[in-house]
Amino acid sequence: MTQEDYAVAFAQIRDFSWSEKKREMNLRKHKIDFEDAKAILDDPIFIRRSDRHGEIRYQIFGYVQGREVAVACALRGSLCHIISARRASRAERRRYYHRLSGLAESRQD
Repeated sequence: MTQEDYAVAFAQIRDFSWSEKKREMNLRKHKIDFEDAKAILDDPIFIRRSDRHGEIRYQIFGYVQGREVAVACALRGSLCHIISARRASRAERRRYYHRLSGLAESRQD
């Protein structure tokens, strides 16, 4: 899938879900609340597929409250099920900015 295909798929999201136990663990470990992580779709994002445990999953890279974040999720119809949210690694941040700069260059044509 292309980034445009991902954008179409994620534009269909109408609601979010998560395991409350995972949310609490994530908040303790990474200091990012899943409730806040929902906002990642509000700004420019980079999405890649990252399947785990026999499930189609995605990693979304973007900003949450001014922090560069990686959110792991699965799409379930129009529902985005958040699995984890953490600060993006240095390599992930580089790829994110590289992707955004490529989008800006292609829009100038």
